[in-house]
Amino acid sequence: MNLFELKYLILSQLAIDFAIFVVFIILIRRLRFLDKGSLSLNSKLEMYESFLTDAGNTSVKFKGMLQEKKDIIKKLNEQLEQRIKSLNTLLNRSDALLFKHMQNHQDDDVQDSLKNNTKKIVELAKEGFDSDYIAESLVIPKEEVLLVLDLKKKISQLDSKAGES
Repeated sequence: MNLFELKYLILSQLAIDFAIFVVFIILIRRLRFLDKGSLSLNSKLEMYESFLTDAGNTSVKFKGMLQEKKDIIKKLNEQLEQRIKSLNTLLNRSDALLFKHMQNHQDDDVQDSLKNNTKKIVELAKEGFDSDYIAESLVIPKEEVLLVLDLKKKISQLDSKAGES
């Protein structure tokens, strides 16, 4: 190590020690000054103590209020959950009723379509068209055409037997 650097380190150590000594002296003088004004210090300490007590009481009250708010929010959430469940139930019921209504409406449409198809099948058969042509022209299965024609034939036979009796 260089002797020059060691000198600077020793000088800097002495300067730091001197600064600490000066700060210590200043603090001792301040403490002596504070002892003379100890009445004002005690009154300030009492005032700070009352502030701290009030702050503690306020924090306890605030904590109680927060707990009340949490309880209220919990109750509101439970009520909201119940309402959501009842709304979901109502929605499911309305969907089921709507579906049932749509089914009935479609069934009515199917029945109307069947009646119209039956009339058309009978008319085309009276005009002399065969079952293949009728099925292709009405875009329905050939079996349906045969079924309608067969039923029509049996109904007419029953009517003729009933008329004879």
